Amino acid sequence: MPFDIGDRHVTIEEYAAEKGIAYFRAAHEINILCNEAAKKRADNMTAAYDPGPIPPSLVRGKPKPFVYSYTLLNNYANVCPHQTYRRYVKKDQPFVETEAMRWGNKVHEALEYRLGGKPLPPDMQQWEPIVAAFDGRGATAEQKLGIRRDGKPCGFFDDGVFFRGKIDVALINGSTAYILDWKSGKSNYESAFEIETNALLLHCLHPHLKKIVGAYAWLKENQLGQLHDLSDTNGTWQRVMELVDQFEADNTWEKRKSGLCGFCSVEDCENHFVARPK
Repeated sequence: MPFDIGDRHVTIEEYAAEKGIAYFRAAHEINILCNEAAKKRADNMTAAYDPGPIPPSLVRGKPKPFVYSYTLLNNYANVCPHQTYRRYVKKDQPFVETEAMRWGNKVHEALEYRLGGKPLPPDMQQWEPIVAAFDGRGATAEQKLGIRRDGKPCGFFDDGVFFRGKIDVALINGSTAYILDWKSGKSNYESAFEIETNALLLHCLHPHLKKIVGAYAWLKENQLGQLHDLSDTNGTWQRVMELVDQFEADNTWEKRKSGLCGFCSVEDCENHFVARPK
């Protein structure tokens, strides 16, 4: 999308290439130039009197602030920077819901309803013992939380949200909290980073918390994973900001070759191939 910066219309990609700077530095500079251009338009239109604040209609197409999530940062750090750029920055990749994603959404919805008092469907009754442990204990389900860039809590959809996420299950007892994340896939590899970011969001909203622990529930195997201590939310925030800094300074967007390239939607990448059905 081209933006009006006063003397011309330019896309973020064009401006970044012209100046030899990273995408997010370019977006920041374009935001400033859009404001300056809007002020000049207002000054030209209202030279005879003080118009007050610039009308929003005169600020034409400023870049929207970027919102981060665990999914985005994990994809950037552990899957492929170029895929992340195409999906989340350039946004030229269509969203395609896979069968696994549809099943995962159905499972999350059923477990949310079960925590609200409704029974599990017949084909999910095997998970009843895991969910029943939360009965009558005030657990919250599918809680959407956000954090501003200054580290203060905010709503998931607030204008100033910087990082956001959804906590599948959270149980608070005094100054202690327990987090559980439903997983409908295989437990071949377990990283605590996702529930660490959940703990960060929860602690931001409830700063009185002293101890936060959590685990993944591997539903395909009908078992809980390792119990993780998630209490070091300052360390998690530092890791999030380190990844954000790398992301915002990136102007190469490495095309990382791996077996996952066979499942990638970026078909114009030279590493892409079509994976054989299992």
